[in-house]
Amino acid sequence: MFPFDGVLILGKELRADPVRARAELRARAAAAAAAARAGAGVVATLEARLRGQDRSGSDLVSDMLAELDVPPEKLVARSQTRSTREEAALGAAFFLERGCRRGLVLTASYHVPRARRLFAEAGAPAEVHAPDAMWRWANERERTWIAAGRPGGAALAREARIEQALRSLEAVLRPLPVATRTMLEVAAGVLWRGSA
Repeated sequence: MFPFDGVLILGKELRADPVRARAELRARAAAAAAAARAGAGVVATLEARLRGQDRSGSDLVSDMLAELDVPPEKLVARSQTRSTREEAALGAAFFLERGCRRGLVLTASYHVPRARRLFAEAGAPAEVHAPDAMWRWANERERTWIAAGRPGGAALAREARIEQALRSLEAVLRPLPVATRTMLEVAAGVLWRGSA
């Protein structure tokens, strides 16, 4: 039996490296398509249109899911989030409102540890995994997309520096109540990434 009843695909900012970012989003979409076929009842994407992007992340991912034949009735696409903290807060609420007992959150491998912390803090009934976690349920096309979306060495090194900076920010904010940290990080996401 498939262990997850809902899926949330985290967004990826396109400004720094749009080609790689789109490949990562395709890998996440492929893993979500595998999960939907295996038994997840709903697939959600929540990313807003960020500064410097002509479309929202949710629109891009929705097109990818349609290309992979995910039934439209399984898809929930909302243009809302601009940061992982905001995705955790709204994602937790989404899973709860849908009655999901065990959700799956999909993101890149370098992002999994921080996303796990944020989703746990938000009280999400979910596990955070990289797309490779769905490999055994994926078909050949989905596996191709998942493999193509794995970041290489240079990308991993760059993302490790970004993740370290964000962990340092989290450490500074940790003494504050979760609600205050959430408010500050969401506001920072709006300032940094904005909504187009």
